[in-house]
Amino acid sequence: MEMLFTRDFTGFSGGHLKHHDYLRHTVASGLAAPVLYQTPGSAGVPGNPFAHCGVPQITTLRPFPAYFLAGMDWSLLDDAGIAPGAAPVINLIQGLRHAEPGTPLFAYLARPALRICVSQQVADAIAPFANGPVHTIRNGIEITPPPPRPLTAPARIFIGGAKNPEMAHEIAALLQGETELDLLTTMCPREEFIARLAAASICVLLPLRAEGFFLPPLEAMALGRAIVVPDCTGNRGFCLPGETCLMPAYNAAALADAARALARNPAQRAALAESGTKMTANHTLAGERAAYITLLRQFLNAA
Repeated sequence: MEMLFTRDFTGFSGGHLKHHDYLRHTVASGLAAPVLYQTPGSAGVPGNPFAHCGVPQITTLRPFPAYFLAGMDWSLLDDAGIAPGAAPVINLIQGLRHAEPGTPLFAYLARPALRICVSQQVADAIAPFANGPVHTIRNGIEITPPPPRPLTAPARIFIGGAKNPEMAHEIAALLQGETELDLLTTMCPREEFIARLAAASICVLLPLRAEGFFLPPLEAMALGRAIVVPDCTGNRGFCLPGETCLMPAYNAAALADAARALARNPAQRAALAESGTKMTANHTLAGERAAYITLLRQFLNAA
């Protein structure tokens, strides 16, 4: 059976990366034949993982026997005059905003679909409003870790603040002159972001105040780095305070103090890094694929 994937790509994000993972999972399953529609101009945007994804692509939307939708993809079908209930839908849900009444994302929950949530926190938020089954498949990642930094090496702190540049600058100012800093306040290509995480020994990572799944801490864990990150709801499944990370209050002083404490304590850095690396065993791309293929088989049998 053909399954249509749709994307409006204006710039790289973790959400696009995960959507692309599910496209690859579908190809690998052999159960459905993915076809991709991208909005005009999407393919030429730098960093687009869908630009050369190896599946058939169409330039004009038409009805399909099944759909894989995420975010505002529903609106693309609406604009093309394709009735939302005309064929079965898998709906990937990655954010807590879907549970906010009055938003377009919330309204789409009334449409029938099998929903896959990237964290239990997202599933709990949308379940009371969703028309159809709701499943959680924990986000998986696949990163080859670099060699560990020696405990005797000076601490190098990476501040990932693209989602909160103002606070990132405040933290950098508080830590200035104490140790080597790498401050990032804009989005950058994924390869560069991973390289900058890997070059640090401590990663201070700033999410939005509430997220469905904040991926950078998990990526830093896979790289064997010690992490400082505030709570954002969708990171509670793998960010365990004092075990896999330090989780201070979401303010510049508290985050800087936590990073400073880690910079002075190489043994604690090593302990957090070790626990974090173990945590990533629960979030493999292979595990995500296996769980999805099980659901995909059930979905297609019922279609």
